[in-house]
Amino acid sequence: MHRRLLPLLCLAAITGVLSQCKKAPVATASTGAEALAVVAGRTITEADLREEAAWRKANHQAVPAAEVLLDEMVKRLAMVERARQAGLETETETRRRVESLLISRLRERDLDAVVAKVEVSDEELRASYEARKEEFSRKGLDRFALLFQAVPAQGSEARKAEARQRLEAGLAAAAAKPAEGGRGPAASGFGAVAMDHSDDQSSRYRGGDIGWIETEAKETRWPAAVMKAGRALQINSRSEIIEGPEGLYVIMKTDARPGGARPFDEIAERLRQSALSEKRRAIEERFVADALAAAKITTNPEAARKVALPVTEAPAPPPGPPAFPGTSSPSASR
Repeated sequence: MHRRLLPLLCLAAITGVLSQCKKAPVATASTGAEALAVVAGRTITEADLREEAAWRKANHQAVPAAEVLLDEMVKRLAMVERARQAGLETETETRRRVESLLISRLRERDLDAVVAKVEVSDEELRASYEARKEEFSRKGLDRFALLFQAVPAQGSEARKAEARQRLEAGLAAAAAKPAEGGRGPAASGFGAVAMDHSDDQSSRYRGGDIGWIETEAKETRWPAAVMKAGRALQINSRSEIIEGPEGLYVIMKTDARPGGARPFDEIAERLRQSALSEKRRAIEERFVADALAAAKITTNPEAARKVALPVTEAPAPPPGPPAFPGTSSPSASR
């Protein structure tokens, strides 16, 4: 029974403590107001009854007849008194709940409305962009497709000639019937020709597409000569046959994205949200600093250091917000 009553008693205790924080019991001797009830030394007057009715109406709760409302208030105060007598008012859990509720109400009244009014002007946004432009820079990217014919390092001239003929036949087929769409990477490049004329298993079923590669990348899985030739191409043009250590290649540039700072319009909204967060954080920090200054605090860190506590690690924080544009590049399809 005690366990079932505990949540109710805690709530009652919180209500009582908050009521006492707000005002002391009304004494009929000092105010001349007629007592409608007295519960454990606390007087309920007509003013209290009207105040409770106004609170209920403001919070969309039913307001019963005066005698019914008085009866409900008497029962509540009786429960508060019983909770105090049970020691709930001074226990840690109740104290923490009361403190948290007080802080929450303080924020509602004095902080939340101020924070909600924070704005970032277009001028501030543009200035922030100019100051942080390098932060939003992105690396240049190129996208390629290729045909590959494997030839062992010690392969004969006849084997190389055969591989070359297969590539030439593939190029002729691609020129006669260029790729005309399809899904994903197969929409460009060498199209279906790659299935019959390329030995690269990771790209032959995707029109030869090998994905996005950073323009300044020093190392890739492809021979340096092949990459150099590919980067020098115009979009939708292809190289001649290139001999590499593992065979013969033909590379085509299918797309390109230049590097440099992202345009203002592309990141303006994300930048605005970041600026708003910074302004709101600054307001909250000032709010806490003002509270600390007004509290006339003294501390004894030397004594605190002597207290042995079961120190534990903080739980892992939840995942953070997405990174700003420019901190990652399109995934390469390899």
